[in-house]
Amino acid sequence: MLSSAQASSEEWRTWTSKAGSQLEAKLVKRSGDQLELQRRSGGKSVTLKLSQLSEEDQQYVRELPEPEEEKGATSVSGVDAKPGVVSGEIKCLSDSRWSYHLYLPEGFHTAREWPVMLIMAAGGGNKTSPLNRYRKGADRLGVILVLSVQSKNGFDQCDLCNTTILNDVYDRLPLSSGLAMTTGFSGGSRCAFMMAELDKRVAGVLACASGHQVYPDKGEPREARISRSTYIYSLIGTNCFNRSGATVTHNKFSKSCRLRFFPGGHSWAGSPYIEEGMARVLGEAFMANRSSTEKSDRDRYSKVMWEWTQEMVDDQPWEAYGWAEFLADFDGDSQVKSDAKSLASKLAGNGKVQQAQLAEKDIFRFVTKHYNKFMKLDEHKKANPSREAEGQKLADKYSGLPHAELLEKLAARNTK
Repeated sequence: MLSSAQASSEEWRTWTSKAGSQLEAKLVKRSGDQLELQRRSGGKSVTLKLSQLSEEDQQYVRELPEPEEEKGATSVSGVDAKPGVVSGEIKCLSDSRWSYHLYLPEGFHTAREWPVMLIMAAGGGNKTSPLNRYRKGADRLGVILVLSVQSKNGFDQCDLCNTTILNDVYDRLPLSSGLAMTTGFSGGSRCAFMMAELDKRVAGVLACASGHQVYPDKGEPREARISRSTYIYSLIGTNCFNRSGATVTHNKFSKSCRLRFFPGGHSWAGSPYIEEGMARVLGEAFMANRSSTEKSDRDRYSKVMWEWTQEMVDDQPWEAYGWAEFLADFDGDSQVKSDAKSLASKLAGNGKVQQAQLAEKDIFRFVTKHYNKFMKLDEHKKANPSREAEGQKLADKYSGLPHAELLEKLAARNTK
């Protein structure tokens, strides 16, 4: 919830619509793009959108101080956790065999509902280092993090464990029902896909070092049966032995999903990659659930991402362009939508942006040609001179962009 716009609560003024009609009133409440005006004559209230007002009045409203968010308690009864600190081990109330570590973002309070991201690591969650990779993104975006302790490679009750944990945090914390996300590394990433199959609250998967091939409890390996509308953002090393599985996955799901390579082998992506992946998965979750999420939450997200997008313009204009396009269509703050549209139009003519877009397409065509099938480890290790020559030729086209290194490494045989 948002408080009233304090700076204008006592000021009577004449408001003008885009059509030219006028109203003498004062602004008593502001929530994102929604304004509540109280008529001077009669005292009745009228609600309208900022976009319905004249440009002069829109500018007046934008220059007012931002409404302060009404905040509740910063702790939850019965949950030993506080904002900005990784909790100790928390046992599930319904089944104490399963437990998790919790991270409440620095701005956490109980007066609103929050997105949640469930993290699963291949080696289990007894150490909190996997969770720490996500903390910066959680603080920036306002996401609650949950690290499964027992879930790990070779454990035959991962499905029951992780489902119980997600139910537990939903029962105990103020969480948004449509904004659950899952993530993990390698086998943990496969668990993330499995959770998207098992729990319809999961709107998106941030995968690292795997495709959507899963190993159900006491079942044969197969592909996860998840909705084609589930948003997938995959991070995978150029020379990871699971690069073929990730390529297969992204040829089966929506083209709006992203397969993003980074230089390296079978390893975690760096925190900046993870943070940006979190941001996109959350944004897509908001869009998929706009009818059940608060407009104020979407406004907050779009403002955070707009500020971040502007930070990318100089060093990564191609990423800034992608975000500007996304925010121009995102159902959030109207001023952000307008500014993002202008930035996208400006960056569309940037030479580096144009080259990077071509490079992204060439990378996807290249991996689809060479890795769009499940490959065993020994196949990845075989030398392939024609593939290496093709990759080098493509890399030469994009000299000066980071995409050139990606193409060189993707062409090479896997040694990891």
